[in-house]
Amino acid sequence: MKPILNFLTCFGLVLSLINCGETGRAPGIGKATANFQLNTLEHERFYLNQNKGKVVVLVFWATWCRACKTEMVVLQELTALPGWQEVTVAAVCTDPENPGLVKNIVQNLKISYPVLLDPEARLFEKFQLTAYPTTLIFDRQQRLSLVRVGYDAVVMNQVKSKVLSLVRSDS
Repeated sequence: MKPILNFLTCFGLVLSLINCGETGRAPGIGKATANFQLNTLEHERFYLNQNKGKVVVLVFWATWCRACKTEMVVLQELTALPGWQEVTVAAVCTDPENPGLVKNIVQNLKISYPVLLDPEARLFEKFQLTAYPTTLIFDRQQRLSLVRVGYDAVVMNQVKSKVLSLVRSDS
């Protein structure tokens, strides 16, 4: 089963590279998202509803995905920008079979925001995502506001613009 899943994931990655910057087809844009919980790498729990009142950025990634790691570093840099104090950024690892590997990657990338573990990619599937990295942005009322598939400068500019517009308009 795992080789088939890896093949499908890689195929999805290829499709995402072809369509970098495209809006994902995830359902529910503009609608409130049901609460979910995931464990963090530090064995704590992350609940979406505990971040109500903040803009939330989730990047779904896999340990083998080079573009994912690049995006995670850029998101780390963005957290230092003005206005980003009102934003919760979290990275959702969908292949946490080896927590030691995940921890090493996070330490090497110097990621300080929460890293969430999505065993068996259940949340990834719940949002009907198909490729890595995929970035989801939720407004302060936990409505899904933006889905971006892939990573490049265009995607990051769209993410940054959307976050800043949500921070300004919802304040």
